Amino acid sequence: MDKHIETYLSQLLPELARRGINISSQREIAYGLQLRLERDADTATLNIYYSLKKGVSQVLSQAGNPLKTELEELLGGKAEEPVGDFHTWERWVGSDECGKGDYFGSLVVAAFALDAGMVGDIRSLGVSDSKKLTDAQIKTIAHNLYERYSERIACIVIKPLRYNEIMADMQSRKENLNDLLAWQHGTAILELLNKVPLVQGVLVDQFSRSKKVSQYLKGKEIAIPVEERPKAEADPAVAAASVIARYQFLQSRQAMDRHYQMKFPLGSGKNVLQPAKAFADKFGWDRLAEVAKLHFVTSRDVRAQDIFDPPADK
Repeated sequence: MDKHIETYLSQLLPELARRGINISSQREIAYGLQLRLERDADTATLNIYYSLKKGVSQVLSQAGNPLKTELEELLGGKAEEPVGDFHTWERWVGSDECGKGDYFGSLVVAAFALDAGMVGDIRSLGVSDSKKLTDAQIKTIAHNLYERYSERIACIVIKPLRYNEIMADMQSRKENLNDLLAWQHGTAILELLNKVPLVQGVLVDQFSRSKKVSQYLKGKEIAIPVEERPKAEADPAVAAASVIARYQFLQSRQAMDRHYQMKFPLGSGKNVLQPAKAFADKFGWDRLAEVAKLHFVTSRDVRAQDIFDPPADK
């Protein structure tokens, strides 16, 4: 056990005893120690970690009860948020995607392998659900993640032209976008499982009810648990993956803007119709596949706009 954790325990344990809080069990975990605490019918789990950057930190988990509330106060205010209600793994892979709902741009999936002892560090970098972050924050956080944890990142970027080729082939086989996403998630996850040993589980931000990632990985004889859950960005590994996926999506979009000397909007609503028509007028309809996801119903609307709003005679 790390000497810093031993010093911390020498101060914590007498206070727990004074409050009538018992330690039912303890075990060493990656980068620290886990204590299972109880008093009467209430229980809580306290993970204690040490790192050179953060010093001693704690992660307190358990459903809300009087014991947890008291421990939060004892630990100096509310303790760090737990890993989440999704799992109790000490090392796991989180996976998320970006670009699925955007007419213009790539489809990106990223995966991130996380140890429980790293949670404090990545949170200190600002990692959270990418939808809550600005583009500037995404860039800064992603750069820091790549600098510190590049070996724990896997990312699959499918640019529009290749995306359209794949989707046309999949549709001919009665498959759809969810099947493509399952392949992307599965490929990124497998890359990390081959690099990072002793992973205990996989958590994917759910994109369909059919659990296609679980099915894909089962076909690859992956024996560890694979969870596909809605709002999984609350998990720090999935949140880190969401930041990386968003960053790579934005990078791809910026490269596309520069190459075609155009500004392509986000989303797939009416705001994309005029830019799509402008691109087609400039480069030709046959090249729209280079920048847009053609199977979107938006493509039909773009064509309809061209019919009802033809270019003026020159």
